[in-house]
Amino acid sequence: MSLTPKQKQVLDFIQSFIGEKTYAPSKQEIADHFGFQSRGTVSDYLKRLKVLGYIENGEGHRNILASQKENHLPLLGKVAAGAPLAHFTRDETIEVPSNFLKKGKRHYCLQVAGDSMIDEAIRDGDVIVVVDEDVAENGQIVIASIEGESTLKKFYKKRNAIELHPANRKYDTIVVKAPTAFKIEGILVGVLRRLG
Repeated sequence: MSLTPKQKQVLDFIQSFIGEKTYAPSKQEIADHFGFQSRGTVSDYLKRLKVLGYIENGEGHRNILASQKENHLPLLGKVAAGAPLAHFTRDETIEVPSNFLKKGKRHYCLQVAGDSMIDEAIRDGDVIVVVDEDVAENGQIVIASIEGESTLKKFYKKRNAIELHPANRKYDTIVVKAPTAFKIEGILVGVLRRLG
């Protein structure tokens, strides 16, 4: 069953909030965002979204889990497949195949900007599905943050450095050594391409 426009707005807000802060909004935060006069109105929306299978555990202070039953994930912005680029939050969701999702893990989507991963069949404009992880194995394609800017590359941990390898000969390997600020923000699990 499809959602009403307002139900979709409430669901999108919950998913975006979870995607940005990693925990669910309270009923009061939802009420404040939409200008609802009472938390009872929020409860009505949560009950309906729960019945329709879009959220789970919709009762409680922050006990809201955006269900991936319908596989709608937040699109959090762009990530560079080239030089590092700051990604940003957007109020949009993307429907993804269920086989991209790892049970019990948080996922999100990013749009690719650049062609440094083209030999891995990841093109400029593609939407990638990412599982929220901060540890990767050598050879995995990761979202890596370098001094607060993010890039999509193959990860390799060496003895005294981290190497981020492109999949395009036009680009150089990025070598990260201490004390440069570095962290893994997620691991690639799927690629979506809009045709046309």
